[in-house]
Amino acid sequence: MRILVVSWGDFERWKEIRYRFGDETSVGPSTLPILQKVLRPDWTVIILPDTLGRDFGSVEALREDVRNRVMDFLERIGAGREVDIVIVPGIGEFAHGTFRGSAMDAYHYLLHRLSEIIPPQRDLDVHFDSTHGLNYITLLAYRALKELLGISAITNEVTFTVYNSDPLVPKVSRELTINTIEKTRVSPGPLNRPCPGASELLRPAEIEGSRLATMERNYGIPEGVHKIKPWLDAWIGSVFFGLPLVFLEEFNDVNSLEELIEKTVALWSSGIEVAPRKVTRRIGFNGGFSTIVKAAFQMKVLDRFRKVAPFTLEDLYDVSSGIFRGSTRARINTEIGKIEDEAIAYMERGETTDWIPLREFLNYSRANVQIKPRNFLAHAGFEANVTEVKIDRVSKNPAKDAKKHTYLRYSEDKKNRIRSIISKALREV
Repeated sequence: MRILVVSWGDFERWKEIRYRFGDETSVGPSTLPILQKVLRPDWTVIILPDTLGRDFGSVEALREDVRNRVMDFLERIGAGREVDIVIVPGIGEFAHGTFRGSAMDAYHYLLHRLSEIIPPQRDLDVHFDSTHGLNYITLLAYRALKELLGISAITNEVTFTVYNSDPLVPKVSRELTINTIEKTRVSPGPLNRPCPGASELLRPAEIEGSRLATMERNYGIPEGVHKIKPWLDAWIGSVFFGLPLVFLEEFNDVNSLEELIEKTVALWSSGIEVAPRKVTRRIGFNGGFSTIVKAAFQMKVLDRFRKVAPFTLEDLYDVSSGIFRGSTRARINTEIGKIEDEAIAYMERGETTDWIPLREFLNYSRANVQIKPRNFLAHAGFEANVTEVKIDRVSKNPAKDAKKHTYLRYSEDKKNRIRSIISKALREV
C-alpha cells in the first residue's frame, strides 16, 4: 500500500510557483497535486497544527475551523480528497492567538493518530514530503513515522522516501525541484521499552501533580496500567529478545491497551482550556503513553502469529520464521531443534508423555536447577527448569509428525519468575 504523508504549515499564505517532480511540472501553491499525480498514493495524510485555527469557541471548533479551510484549499488546488487530516497540538504566540503547552504533545498525539491510520498487516511504501512543514512538527512527524514503520517492518516489507523542494527565494525562484532526501528499506525496529508505571502516561503542565493523580484515578488509568503490566513487559521482551514461547503465552487482547489509550487521550483532552484568543494545555503527554501506543500497534502487526494453546513445535517454528531474523532466528531454531530431535526419538521408541519438565525430557539430570536469567535469554526462553513438554501420540513417521504432536508450556509456578527476568532485562536495554 502506498501512503503519502505531508507536513503543512500556514497553507493559506503560500504563493503559486512551478514545481518539478521527475519529468512532471505543475504550477500552484502546494507540492501536493504533483506528488499525488506522480506517486498515485492509495491514501494521503495531511499533518497540520491547531495553531492555524481561529475559532476559539471550543477545542472541537478550533479543529473544525482548520479542517474546513483545508478541505476548501484542497478543492481549490485540485488535489485528491482521499485524505486523513491530522490536526496536532501546536504551541506559540501568533497574531490571532496564543497556544501554550508542550511541543512534544505533537509527537505523542501524532504517533497515536498515525497508529490508527497505518495498516498494520500490509506491505507499505510510504512517502513523506516535508516541503511545507512547520519546523518542530515536521521533525516530530518524521520521528513518529520512522518508529511505527520500524514496528511494521518486523513482518512487512516497508520502504520510506522523504522529499523536500528547493528553497523558495522571493522574486528570484521560478521553478522549484522536489528533491529526494532519503530513500530506504526500513529495518525491523521492535519496541524495547518496558510497560510504564501508572503515573508515566501523563504529566502535569499547568496543574498540580496531586490534582492530576486524582483525575487519573477517576479515569481508571492506574487500574488500566495494573491490568496490563504483569504480561506486557514479558510480551514486549519476547519480540525484542527472541522468546517465541513467551510471545505465544503472553499474547493478550489488544483491547485492554486500546481502552487505556482512549482514557489517557480523554483525560489529556479534558485539560485543554480554550478562551478568547488563547489555548492552554494544562496536562501533557508523557513518554509512557507512546510506549503503550507502540505496544498496541505492534500487537496488531503481529496478530497473524497468534496461536491457540497448547502450543506445538510447529507453532514455535512458525513464529520463529515469521518474526525473527538472522542469528536470533538461528538460535531459536537450534533450541527448538534439540527438543524436536528428542521427540522423534520418543516416537521411534513408541513412547508418549504427559507434561514433564524439559530437563527430564532432555535427560539434563545433572543440570543446574537454578533459574538463571542469562541461561533463560541465551536459550531463547527454553530454559530446562521452567519449560514443560508433552507428546500426545505415536506416529509411523516421527520425522514428519513430531513437530505437530509435541507441545511446550511454562510451568505455572515459574511464570512470575519468567516475567521478572524479562522485565529486568528490558530495563537494562
